[in-house]
Amino acid sequence: MPGPTIVVGWQDELDSPSRWEPLAMENQARVIAPPGVLILSLGHVPDNWPYTYQWSGVTQDASVDVARFPVLMAKVNWVQGYAHMDIDVLDAQDRAVKTLRSSTLNGQGISTVDLVGSLDPAYYRLRLRLIVGGDNAGCAAIYDWVRFVGKKDAEFLAKNPDWTKLRLAGAIDR
Repeated sequence: MPGPTIVVGWQDELDSPSRWEPLAMENQARVIAPPGVLILSLGHVPDNWPYTYQWSGVTQDASVDVARFPVLMAKVNWVQGYAHMDIDVLDAQDRAVKTLRSSTLNGQGISTVDLVGSLDPAYYRLRLRLIVGGDNAGCAAIYDWVRFVGKKDAEFLAKNPDWTKLRLAGAIDR
């Protein structure tokens, strides 16, 4: 495959869905994990549901060099409702000291958040949440991959979301 090799600071191609934990909430998403994707769905809520919509998701922690890889991206193949990511910046005791949110999708696409204006360039421990939400009758989203990349590579992936020529950054890249 001709073209660039994208260097990622952290990635999950969703080949091992057990890395993602359900959010600790009453309305947990159902997780279906065929190879290479993560399907999150919520069924019809109970009649006494106190809200006009529902949401839930899964979570995983990541350590990322935001100075080099400031853009978090997730490819979403299909959505009924909406999909986005929440990102908690964790302190030394694993407490969230700041929360950020990616762009929200109502259909297929790339959900993105550029952390440059929100965080100092440093190495961070982050808690990522893949979110699905929508109508109380039910909603679902299919996530394909999640990656931290540099700005130029983010521009390339936005135009080429099926690109798979990747290399995880290592000590030799520093």
